[in-house]
Amino acid sequence: MSFLLLMFFFALPAFSEDLEAIEVKADKELSHFSLGSSESLDDLDFQRQHSSLISSSLSSLSGVTPSQNGGPGGRVSYFIRGTEARHVSFTIDSLRINDTSNTDRQFDSAFLTNAFLKDVTLYKGPQAVLFGSDAMGGLIDMKTRKGENAPETRLSLNGGSFGTFDSSLSHDWKSQKNQGTLTWTSMRTDGLSRLNQKRFNATERDGADMTQLTSSSQHAWAESWQTDFLFSFLRGKNELDGAVMDNDNDESRNDQYMIQQKTGHDLNAHSAISLRTGLSRHQRFIKTQAVGLQLYDGDLIQNEFLHNYERGSFRLLSGVASEQETFEDSRLEKVANLHSLFFQTGFEKNGLKSQLGMRAENHSRYGSFQTGAAGIAYTLGAETLSLQYSQGFKAPSLYQLHGPAVFGFPVGNKDLMPERNHAYEIRWSHKGEMLQTEITLFENHLANLITYSSQGYQNQGRFIAQGVEANANLTLEEWRIRPAFMLQEFKEEETPILRRPSKQYSLELAYFPWENLELFTKYRFYDSRKDKDENDNIVKLNEFDTIDLGIRLTSGRNEYGIQIINLFDREYEELYGYSMMPRSAFLHYGHRF
Repeated sequence: MSFLLLMFFFALPAFSEDLEAIEVKADKELSHFSLGSSESLDDLDFQRQHSSLISSSLSSLSGVTPSQNGGPGGRVSYFIRGTEARHVSFTIDSLRINDTSNTDRQFDSAFLTNAFLKDVTLYKGPQAVLFGSDAMGGLIDMKTRKGENAPETRLSLNGGSFGTFDSSLSHDWKSQKNQGTLTWTSMRTDGLSRLNQKRFNATERDGADMTQLTSSSQHAWAESWQTDFLFSFLRGKNELDGAVMDNDNDESRNDQYMIQQKTGHDLNAHSAISLRTGLSRHQRFIKTQAVGLQLYDGDLIQNEFLHNYERGSFRLLSGVASEQETFEDSRLEKVANLHSLFFQTGFEKNGLKSQLGMRAENHSRYGSFQTGAAGIAYTLGAETLSLQYSQGFKAPSLYQLHGPAVFGFPVGNKDLMPERNHAYEIRWSHKGEMLQTEITLFENHLANLITYSSQGYQNQGRFIAQGVEANANLTLEEWRIRPAFMLQEFKEEETPILRRPSKQYSLELAYFPWENLELFTKYRFYDSRKDKDENDNIVKLNEFDTIDLGIRLTSGRNEYGIQIINLFDREYEELYGYSMMPRSAFLHYGHRF
């Protein structure tokens, strides 16, 4: 109730008299502080994809290893620099949306769409100082549109193989004091069999459908005050046929709610404050023949106060935050509180940049701990050399702490400690007019890793992941060439490293014979990797490569596109026993009113 009252209190000023909009300065903008490697996607990158689902866009980022449980609608995970998929934090306008209703608080992007987003940035390496738990391996930070293109209405239609069709309608609006974007998206597909035919002789298609409604806006209601609002509801449904059998009519429904307000105030020319309050809720309904209908409910309530100070070459961002995590199912109802105090500094002068940050946490279950980060970079002309050290952590989920016994075997462990990561990075980059490139050496020291055994969840894993990443963006008149490469190896592992290849590379080519016509292709290669079969035995998944082709044409306010996925119809696995997209074709039409 107090949460709703606070939301209402901060909503009132948004309806004041017309005033010019201001910029919120007290914000956790990582680009001001992070000296590590990052990569961004924008509106044009979204338009090149054959679907409005964000998973197809994120899979194109270099150094990211995607993993999906079957076709569209199947759970999607991402591995970054050898860390586990659960070590990636997802945020929308700084609201952390990791799923507290599942076992390890991993976010599933299977149904999230990009139609309401302005851009997405992947920050590689721990980002715990500003974003806390879950950002142990990296952060995928999403920013919403807030009427930047007003007045404009966008219509997007995509359709193709396997009875797939998705559509979105968004409207950017703006007045003297308010502006925002309202977006509706829908997707449905007959799908393909979740389990593959090679392993299980599975043939029945497993369909999925999704609907999402999102509103994001900002309101200036006094000379130095601004409030942002975010509301989103997403419902995704898919068939879950077969843990090891086809056509057993299992179903899953995932409802996601996001609501947030962020109010900022400029104190003077050098400092500003902001207060952010948000709720991320996940409700999962799983129906199986073996168990029947089960409901898993998870909430993450977030409150954060920030103060930003800027003078000359120096920037200081400090803040306090509190989070309340809840998990509930038919046998378990638990709550945990996490309180934080943090600061982050940045300095930039004469080509020299440095940053230093620290975060102190207090968890209601296992007490206090700290994380920190420090980095330095020097730029001379087009060349930059940077060094970065970061610590990361992931607090155990409520299910890992308290999960009830299953068939007499223990699950939860109240003595679990947070997982840890000490990360090191050396990066060289070149930013020229025609060529942008970077080479990064990285090393992650992971400890206290939580694994499950016959004794329940235990802190019994650790390993070192080290490797090199390289990528480039070359523009030559009508051509754009984007190669990327990652090589990684694992040392001192106590448990098998699953689903992460030692080598992967990609090459994107785009040709622009005319200004409004783009022909593009993408080649991807993934080395072999380990996984577990249905009997918990370690197996080896074969290496594979795929080629996608596409054409994109703009004509006035209209957009047309054709894309062919997996041109040579490669049969491959990202996870043992699960199907991936065979050769398929999709059409796109978009119009801007």
